[in-house]
Amino acid sequence: MAGPSVSVIIPCFQAQSTIALQLASLSDQVDAPPFEVILVDNDPAQRLDKAAAGVLHSNAFELRIVPAHEHQGSSYARNVGISHARAESLQFCDADAVVSRTWVRNGYLSSQHTELWTGESILLAEAPFSDGLEAVRREFDAPPPGWSAPADKQPGPFPVLMGGNFGGARSTLLELRGFDQGFAHYGDDNDLAFRSRRAGHRVPVAESVRIGYRGKWSAKQRLRRGFFDARARRRLLIVHDVSSQSPVPPWPIDIARCLVATALMPFRRSVSPFDVAMRWSHVLGNSSGALRFGWPRMAPASTPGLGLAAHSARHDDFSEGTTTA
Repeated sequence: MAGPSVSVIIPCFQAQSTIALQLASLSDQVDAPPFEVILVDNDPAQRLDKAAAGVLHSNAFELRIVPAHEHQGSSYARNVGISHARAESLQFCDADAVVSRTWVRNGYLSSQHTELWTGESILLAEAPFSDGLEAVRREFDAPPPGWSAPADKQPGPFPVLMGGNFGGARSTLLELRGFDQGFAHYGDDNDLAFRSRRAGHRVPVAESVRIGYRGKWSAKQRLRRGFFDARARRRLLIVHDVSSQSPVPPWPIDIARCLVATALMPFRRSVSPFDVAMRWSHVLGNSSGALRFGWPRMAPASTPGLGLAAHSARHDDFSEGTTTA
């Protein structure tokens, strides 16, 4: 039998409550080429087979579940997924999002035009996800987009790649050694974008390849995200030697500016205490990143390609420990 034209790779950690909705969105794709879906099990405590039971016998696509328990993090999980993929055209999404009805088709067409692309991701509230697939689709996919060629919209020094919605050629990702587990939970996607550009590959934006994803709306989640995003951004600036081109100031100046902004808060009605707290989360993340990653002895090791060797070549048969629908 001919293999799939597209391999969809989904890293899964604590995904039992969300993956069924994502798989449902992949089950009603419009004009999609033959594709497989690879769920990369990055959490030995979860039961993906039970969570995915509703599509185990679907005719829409071939489903496989592959283990990735040695290391925790989407970087490692995505690399394991790449190593198991049978198609040359790869597409990546997350377990807690929903893809457009034309996501597979538009992603596949985009991959025929460029070696890598990053898609459009629409931030949504949590409520529609509790109301089912059609409720989510009404928020971002009515009507589903037709295809348009990816456009070069990232001429600046800081390319962006959305790890939860991107795709491209398997051979290119292998050439780039996949994701760097040294970044683990934050910044790994943009690190790949930097390395891709350095290797001579563009990262154009494919606006017709669309997903809707859940926002992290609680104050604690937003503050935590602000800290770790800022810390990862500082590490990217250091690793790729572009700190001098960044609008983010060195950490002592950043702290001084934030102290001034905090002192002036009582005189500025438009600034809330939470606004100041968010500012501090970014400042402290930036400072933490500079102090931790600016010293070679303290920085974690760079480990691009971790997980790619788990299944070093494409196979038409499946390895032991793989669940196939």
